[in-house]
Amino acid sequence: MTDPSPSAVPAPAALAAFLRGVERRGALFAQLQCGDAEHGDAALATAMRAFAAQAPSQPMADWPRGFWQKMMASPALHRPPAGARWPGAVAHLATLAPEDRQALLSRLAAGLPEDEAVEVLGVDMTRYRAALAAACPTDAAGQPDAAGWRALAEAIQQQMRDLPPERLARLARLREAALRPAAPVSRSPRPEAHAPMAPATRPRAVAAMPVRGRWRRWAVIAIVLACAGGLAVTFLNPRGLFGRGGDSLEEVGRTGLGLAEEPDIEQEALPPAEAAAATVAAGQVLALHPDLDLLLDPESETLSNDAAFYAWYLAGTRQPLPAGKAADGAVEAGAQEEGRDTTF
Repeated sequence: MTDPSPSAVPAPAALAAFLRGVERRGALFAQLQCGDAEHGDAALATAMRAFAAQAPSQPMADWPRGFWQKMMASPALHRPPAGARWPGAVAHLATLAPEDRQALLSRLAAGLPEDEAVEVLGVDMTRYRAALAAACPTDAAGQPDAAGWRALAEAIQQQMRDLPPERLARLARLREAALRPAAPVSRSPRPEAHAPMAPATRPRAVAAMPVRGRWRRWAVIAIVLACAGGLAVTFLNPRGLFGRGGDSLEEVGRTGLGLAEEPDIEQEALPPAEAAAATVAAGQVLALHPDLDLLLDPESETLSNDAAFYAWYLAGTRQPLPAGKAADGAVEAGAQEEGRDTTF
């Protein structure tokens, strides 16, 4: 039997689906926040592992907030590396302070509404809107540039759609690594970590086991010997079991297993059946008749005897069953329709 490794344990399907749904946004957010893809993917991997460790104990409705809180709190995203760069259409991000850039990307890359962005960033609404105003592109007069805002938002969305296949494969590996349970760290215990067993306890426990075993073996042997002795007595001394001393098997069978004499059983013949019937009074014969109700009501007896015919007639005509003597007229009418004479 093989011991399953931690990587063989399947990850919860809901957690895997959630991370798969946010890994693109998380990767692009981290890349644009620190200005380097590899540096951002490392921060994303750290946030995924921290979130995957806490997500099973949280409601699924709180997962988006929990994940983005891990991303926003990553120290690596607040210290851009030496080679950080924001080329092309996102060059405006290089001119922003890390806090202002983070507020802008929480809206354009992470796609968080204002109330959720305020919660994951840990700021109030006034500070959040001030950061957005400071990060918003401006025109030549220093006024907010709506066209520049739209162009920056479209450029970020286009980069999210155009992530190269090798980058997507790397994100998938980071997701699988985050879902894999951490392997337990094996540490060799120090000798003083375990208290030695008391010398008097070990011999007593070891010696008690053979005593119980010997007692059980002797009990089994005694039971087997008792059963064998009983069988031997049955076959070797049948007289002592079934009869008096000196009785043979024929005598035992003849006297009924050793009975001294045949018991006296009194017998009395029953009277003839005619005599038993004569003991019943004439007035009681009718009261004891099993069909007394039919005998007292001959009309009901007649109807019950013809119940099969009435059922057949009603099934053919679907007429209600007539009551009393009207039933006789209905029966006669039905019989005439069938061309037969009915006389009761």
